[in-house]
Amino acid sequence: MPDHLFDMHPYMPHGQCYLWQNDLLLLHVVSDTLIVLSYYSIPFALVYILKKRQDIPFSWIYWLFGLFIFLCGTTHLLSIWNVWVPDYWLSGFVKLATAISSITTAALVWPLVPKILAIPSQAQLVAANSALAREIENHKRTEQELRKLTLAMQYSSS
Repeated sequence: MPDHLFDMHPYMPHGQCYLWQNDLLLLHVVSDTLIVLSYYSIPFALVYILKKRQDIPFSWIYWLFGLFIFLCGTTHLLSIWNVWVPDYWLSGFVKLATAISSITTAALVWPLVPKILAIPSQAQLVAANSALAREIENHKRTEQELRKLTLAMQYSSS
């Protein structure tokens, strides 16, 4: 890897572009900080859900979404860092990793869409369960009536 990739000397930090105006710096840093916190919380929520619900189908796609979202947050974290430190190569490599992750996730999610949509919803499962319960009840009633008829036939024939 060439030595110049991590040489920060020829570059200036983004703070220079903002003319070190406190209001402008604060706007960007606070906004990016809130974005980082939000982006970082989402993958942790996904991991928590996947740990608690190990029956979720296609769980690997949630891991890919989590990685993609985490990397998106990291690009915003580096935007904060770059206000003061011109680490633009590092920022670029993280953006490249984010791009690879996002392309991979997007390419793999589309073939899953029909499979995910084919999974019955909770409402559909409840409706099917209710219909099945009614069917079982009808069978029990029919069975009881048949027993009564059979007993009546046996009694009348004797």
